[in-house]
Amino acid sequence: HTGARMTSTSPPPSYDALLAEHGPGAFFELANLRTFTYDGLELEQDSGVENSCGGIVWESAFCLTKFLESADAFARWGRRRKKLLELGCGCGLIGLVAARAGAVTVMTDVKEVAFGACSRNVERNVAAKAFGEHAPPKVLQLDWEREDELNEVIAIGPYDVVLGTDVVFSVKLVGPLLTCIERTLKKSSSSVCYVCIQRRSPDAHEEFLKQTKEIFNVRVVRELDFMEDDECELFELTWMEKDVGARRAKKKRKTGE
Repeated sequence: HTGARMTSTSPPPSYDALLAEHGPGAFFELANLRTFTYDGLELEQDSGVENSCGGIVWESAFCLTKFLESADAFARWGRRRKKLLELGCGCGLIGLVAARAGAVTVMTDVKEVAFGACSRNVERNVAAKAFGEHAPPKVLQLDWEREDELNEVIAIGPYDVVLGTDVVFSVKLVGPLLTCIERTLKKSSSSVCYVCIQRRSPDAHEEFLKQTKEIFNVRVVRELDFMEDDECELFELTWMEKDVGARRAKKKRKTGE
């Protein structure tokens, strides 16, 4: 594959070049590379990371990144200094792009991933001055079932934007995932969560849809301009008006006191 043709002094191949050469097959090529570049950012992958599939960048991460770029979302969030949280960040593609645009970004994953390739990717792009005048993303470990780790993430929030890709793969983790989103996403009508997934587990997918609709307004985003969009599903989650209203009432009571 492409990685086998590289020499130790070859620059890492770019996402765009691989896409132009291989079409949909580029994702197989990308998954087998140690490093590649995406729009000037360099990313290292580690397929040998234990107890996690976060060592490589999956199609859903590319899909969500492309969607947000096409909607000018990263630029808008950057201009407004929006606070952004990524759950299950893996190698950090989305968080790196968001931070470079100026969003105040926190990336989270289990310890092995967060302090492995993800942290190294932040360091290598800091060294390359990829973020310019903007702050690089902050990396924290977060096991969705660990209250202490979640509290550390919450303490930096609340977050205007929460993002997650390939985060629905186990029925038992659907509840903890939604708890993380519910407790970190700012209770505001302008707050938004995007979850981009592939159907890794039909049961987990069904449970995700069921539980999500009990908490959020859910919109299925269908205008995906991505060659793998028949496999990637994108959900936009926003607060129900009653939840935003309850927060406003609570804030008003506190101010009155």
